[in-house]
Amino acid sequence: MESPSPSGPLDPSAFSTRPRPASPKRIGRYELRFELASGGMASVFLARAEGAPGFQKLIALKRIHSHLATEKDYVEMFLDEARIASRITHANVCSVFDFGEADGEYYIAMEYLVGEPLSRVHRRVMANADQRSSALLPARMARVIAGACEGLHAAHELKDADGELLRVVHRDVSAENLFVTYDGLVQVVDFGIAHARERVHHTSAGQVKGTFPYMAPEQMTAAVVDRRVDVWALGAVLWELLTLRRLFLRDNDVNTMYAVLSGEIRPPSDYRKDVPPELDSIVLRALQRNPDERWPNARQMGTALRQFLAKQEELVGPAELADWMAELFPDGELRKHRLMEIARTTDEADSPEAPRSADERSGIRIPWTKKRATPTAPPLPASLLVLMIGIATVLGVLALDWLR
Repeated sequence: MESPSPSGPLDPSAFSTRPRPASPKRIGRYELRFELASGGMASVFLARAEGAPGFQKLIALKRIHSHLATEKDYVEMFLDEARIASRITHANVCSVFDFGEADGEYYIAMEYLVGEPLSRVHRRVMANADQRSSALLPARMARVIAGACEGLHAAHELKDADGELLRVVHRDVSAENLFVTYDGLVQVVDFGIAHARERVHHTSAGQVKGTFPYMAPEQMTAAVVDRRVDVWALGAVLWELLTLRRLFLRDNDVNTMYAVLSGEIRPPSDYRKDVPPELDSIVLRALQRNPDERWPNARQMGTALRQFLAKQEELVGPAELADWMAELFPDGELRKHRLMEIARTTDEADSPEAPRSADERSGIRIPWTKKRATPTAPPLPASLLVLMIGIATVLGVLALDWLR
């Protein structure tokens, strides 16, 4: 049987399981079609916004859980994310169209991205021997991170009405929070724990937020952070994309933190011989433990990556990334368009079956439900963090003495 076209008749046998029905059915002007995923803080829906006769738009709608809608801290964090992201207008940042409260429901309406999180792209490359050994892999990964650099630079440069920097810092850059669309664009998503000058909810003194293997050393010790912690995270992500290895992730959080603070950082070319020296130097500068020795901003790192790409024999731009995505996910774009057509044309109660997993159904990363190989760290007191690192250091010294 031929696969149905996104614009043709929908065949229920093309899918394997039904999407979860949306509840509630409507929030404000948004009709919720399917629940894509649900976790500890919020649920994400594929929703339809309707306006004048004949107008409709599909969006991804994030809704805070009802039992948290009366918790001041959670609501502040949720709406802070929306306030920050909605002010960033850039091709490399996922757009937020609307946010607010309707009938006691807090929501964020976002662009529905047709693509895959970079973490899934990474896994697909790892699973394919031809992709792993491709001579184009270093350039492709450099192009992806160059796009992410521009998105983060736009966030970092966000200003208020007086032209003063809002000092936005993402604080949770990882392959989970970078998205590659099927038309070859890279977008930064999830400003859920971003820091900004006008943020309503503030992290308590001595608390740490982020994902341990991608947190800069100064972020781990609860020091004052600036845009350079995002540069460090981009360097860690690029290192892993080039080597197809983990840089700092260890068997537990303490050992991971110890690796970030004092572990050896070898050039990517030590693990992959076709990584050029220019990429080695770009990555290693981003991973300097002294922030003053890193790239001072994401744009300068991105410029260095684009200069490297300009010298390559093979062109790697958005069109080439789009072709690569089609190689990695042969039916990925079609599956997402099928779900979108279902959401546009059918009532939820009459919906045919939909794709297998939330990852395949959703056009965005869903941070509350996706199982991570590298969990996001909950806020930790700095004193406890220092104690844990101190214990790890002492144990390491004792082990070295014993081995001698």
